[in-house]
Amino acid sequence: MFAKDKRITLLINISIIAVLLIVMLLVRELFGNAIGLFMTAFTAILLPFSIALFISYLVAPVFQLLERRLRFKYRLMNTVIVFVGIGVLLFFFGRFAGVLIYEQGVAFVENDWPRIVEIFEARFGEGTMFEQAYVWFTEWFQIGDTERITLDLFAILRSVTTVVLTIVLVPVFLFFILNDRKRIFEGFVVLFPPKWRTHVIELAKRAHRVVESYFNGRFLTMLVMAVFFTALLLILGFKERAVLFGFMLGFFDIVPYVGPFIAIILPVLYSLTEPDLLFGQFAPVAILIANVIGQMIQNNVAQPLIMGKETKIHPLLVLSAFVFFGYLLGVVGLILAIPITGMIKTTVSYIKERHDDRVTLNESEREKIQEDAQ
Repeated sequence: MFAKDKRITLLINISIIAVLLIVMLLVRELFGNAIGLFMTAFTAILLPFSIALFISYLVAPVFQLLERRLRFKYRLMNTVIVFVGIGVLLFFFGRFAGVLIYEQGVAFVENDWPRIVEIFEARFGEGTMFEQAYVWFTEWFQIGDTERITLDLFAILRSVTTVVLTIVLVPVFLFFILNDRKRIFEGFVVLFPPKWRTHVIELAKRAHRVVESYFNGRFLTMLVMAVFFTALLLILGFKERAVLFGFMLGFFDIVPYVGPFIAIILPVLYSLTEPDLLFGQFAPVAILIANVIGQMIQNNVAQPLIMGKETKIHPLLVLSAFVFFGYLLGVVGLILAIPITGMIKTTVSYIKERHDDRVTLNESEREKIQEDAQ
């Protein structure tokens, strides 16, 4: 009788899931365009908000210094001081490092990329054993064929609009996050019934710690990786290109596991065109090995020390989160995948603390799983 009831309950649950999936499919078919427009608009707002939130966590220590140590009581004045400081830093970064990185990027496109194309055509073009693979690759990426570009004016206008909105909205969002953070949090808590507010406040505090440790830790690891690879590439003989590639490797580190291996493609390709590099023809292999070692040290040593246990998530779950949130929200999803997953993880931990007997397997259940696994 008990087994029959379990089967009936299982069938009911499966039926509910199937109905929900069918409803979601119907909604997508009927309102697909409207949902797409909504997600586009939502992402357009979420991108500047995410950037502003990231910056707010970076400048949070300065804000705390002004409020607690220097006892500046007026939050508006503290916000203005932080804004001025950010503006000065951005000016000097753009004036020196930004100009250098831009010039090196232009030089790479104009001088180095044509040589990379020539080497690819010589090694993998017609008459070589990799000819078919090269033909397939060029069909997808059009190496060296920059004339076959069709301009979609609507897409260009939409992209320009997104960039302009981001530039305008980031300072606005940052101002309100810094100046009205407490009031925004209070307004969020008031939306929930009184009996839930204690749990909401506790979960919000834990989520705050996760996001703070992740963003601050990610910024530090990006900075460390940029300096590390710039120095390494200088040692290998990349000269002025080391700054460009080092910045790229540090910037792409915002997407753990995947980003650094995307950013390493250009340095490896460049090393094929420079015979005078350290290790000579084995320079590409040396760069790849250094990248793998650097990522292993960061993911297994530096990241747990800097970010803490709250953001220590299994690599499989990290990659799954990237795929899911990246598909859902695009670039914003890639940036926010780890914080969102970390918040979900802390929420599950909080539920486990509240109802430990409901979410913990007993000995008989563990033995049953062990028997089925064998």
